[in-house]
Amino acid sequence: MLRIVKAAAKAKGFKSLSVVQKRNSSTSGIFELRQYHLKPECVGSYMAEATASSDLRKSLVPLRLFSLPEVGGELNVASHLYYYEGGMKDRAAKRKISGANEEWVSFVNSSRSGVRWQESRIYAEAPQFVLDAGGAKGGKWEGEGVSEPGVYEYRKYQLPLGYVTVPNFLEIYAEGVQEKVQHQDPATSLCTVMYTEVGKLNEVIEIWRHSCVGGMESSRFMAREAPKWREAIGKMAEIAIKFENEIVNPVSFSNWK
Repeated sequence: MLRIVKAAAKAKGFKSLSVVQKRNSSTSGIFELRQYHLKPECVGSYMAEATASSDLRKSLVPLRLFSLPEVGGELNVASHLYYYEGGMKDRAAKRKISGANEEWVSFVNSSRSGVRWQESRIYAEAPQFVLDAGGAKGGKWEGEGVSEPGVYEYRKYQLPLGYVTVPNFLEIYAEGVQEKVQHQDPATSLCTVMYTEVGKLNEVIEIWRHSCVGGMESSRFMAREAPKWREAIGKMAEIAIKFENEIVNPVSFSNWK
């Protein structure tokens, strides 16, 4: 499969062959985004149980961001973002351990009554040169150095199908985001960039942290004064078929606050 992707990228003349070459799914870290769509009348009880069992959760699985939506999409959705540094094998091993933990199984069974439906998707983290361009700490960051809670913004791009679509998009993104982060509110920072491995294919997500919604708006206006970012946005818009963003609030026990 990798040979096919390389050949396709080369045939199309993309510079982004390096993106394909740098991604090794057997050894690189992955994110899992699990979303629990809650019954409105059960949000309080679900979160009370989740909070009470939060220490156990974090001892079993590598939690990064646990959030509830503020605006921009469906409400009453508990989103759990995990980072497995050892990839799918690491995820399988940790889930096997958690599945054998009686206390954890008890919480899962008890909390299900408040859940309408749930979903899970796996994302690969963007190559290091993309993270470096935006000054992103990446999935290995566990939330150290943050004293006050902020808000998080999920920026989601749906791209057309094709082997080279995501690599080409990330190449363009990296060229522009380096200047964008120089035109931001001081409290705004890029956490990570990721793209689908399992689930809705060819989806790219940026996750940004802001001090507040006002800080997000300030950063958005400031970024419009960055010529290279404006140019990159124009090129990205030619590729993407859909874009949406969502603001979420981290809960008290979230590692990313």
